[in-house]
Amino acid sequence: MFSSRYFADDKRFWVLRLLCKPLLYKWFIYKAGKIKNPKTFSFPKCLQDGEKTIFFMPDEKEIAKVILSELPEESLKSILFVAHGDLEIFFSKKKAQVLYYTTKGCRYGETLFEKLESQIKNYAPVACVYPGPYKPQFLYLALVSGAACRVGFDCTKEYPFLNVSLHQLKTISPARMMARYFIKDKKG
Repeated sequence: MFSSRYFADDKRFWVLRLLCKPLLYKWFIYKAGKIKNPKTFSFPKCLQDGEKTIFFMPDEKEIAKVILSELPEESLKSILFVAHGDLEIFFSKKKAQVLYYTTKGCRYGETLFEKLESQIKNYAPVACVYPGPYKPQFLYLALVSGAACRVGFDCTKEYPFLNVSLHQLKTISPARMMARYFIKDKKG
């Protein structure tokens, strides 16, 4: 039996390891269940107003470093970060709430994954930010978070996991662009 990036090493998930990406996505949507009574939201107001937000950090250290350096300090109070354990050094200097995972421990069916899912649901976020790259098990967590606003970059193919697709500007990195959405509009 070969190891999977998305599922625990358990015979219950063996068949799922053979699914192509579209079927894999359908399975995770099925597991997330139907969204009953979708909530309304105002983007980017939900990020600027300090609403509870889940932020899935990219594994790339340089991108994560830019995001953390650009986010306004006051926005960190309302964000629950989901980050790989390798990024702990960046968060040690910030007053932020972080849920850490390991590559092997964050596969569907693993105990750590179930704990992450429970903590994310209990946090009850209004918004979810997922700059990518997109992994099916994390898209699943974004959907089951209950957040009405689930933002990503060029992610129309990831619907219904993410429901707001931003397009990257050539003049600014996605990390800086996303961080700027957390800056409160001075006019309003």
